[in-house]
Amino acid sequence: MASITSSTANPTTATSQTSLAELAGGQQMGRNDFLKLLVTQLKNQDPLKPMDNTEFVAELAQFSQLDQSTQQVELLQKSLDQQNEVMQFSLLPMIGRSVKVEGGLMQLGASPVPMTYTLDHDAGSVKIAVYNEAGQLVRTLDVGAQAHGDQSVQWDGRNQFGVPAAPGVYRYEVAARDVAGAAVPVQTTSVLTVTGIRNDNGSPQLVSGNRMINRDAI
Repeated sequence: MASITSSTANPTTATSQTSLAELAGGQQMGRNDFLKLLVTQLKNQDPLKPMDNTEFVAELAQFSQLDQSTQQVELLQKSLDQQNEVMQFSLLPMIGRSVKVEGGLMQLGASPVPMTYTLDHDAGSVKIAVYNEAGQLVRTLDVGAQAHGDQSVQWDGRNQFGVPAAPGVYRYEVAARDVAGAAVPVQTTSVLTVTGIRNDNGSPQLVSGNRMINRDAI
């Protein structure tokens, strides 16, 4: 009489014979995901065909490397966070102080504000355009002829119609030409009051009103 042999297959056997990399489907796994897959693989392995020692050691090595990488990333992030906190704390004394920066900026309050700049050589005509934070032209000043060197012109804080402009940070541009009509190079500098600190892409920056101040330009 022919003997009958049971052919019932263990559905989890295939899992035990599949590497963790294949189970992951090529996706990036975290430390906990990797450990769960490894435990599941050990629990469901075929007792008659246990995982090869070499393969098991390789899986453990992968987990160790992943665990170390995760810890390094966490330590690096903590270090960056601590550096940002230290930087932000070190910038706190700057609030309320006046800083000199490159570019034509001025902070309008209750009194007239100076617009400072330097002419490379004598200018036959100098015109200054004042813009608000939205980029809209507020006032145009015709200064006339000026000698080369450092110059300062007061803005009374009024627009083209003589109406007082709202307090805030304004930008000014200086256009100078010599008697022959050629452009005269101009360098502008500004004095702003620091009103706060803002995080920009994880890096603390000084601000004056709504305008961010580049620390490198101070």
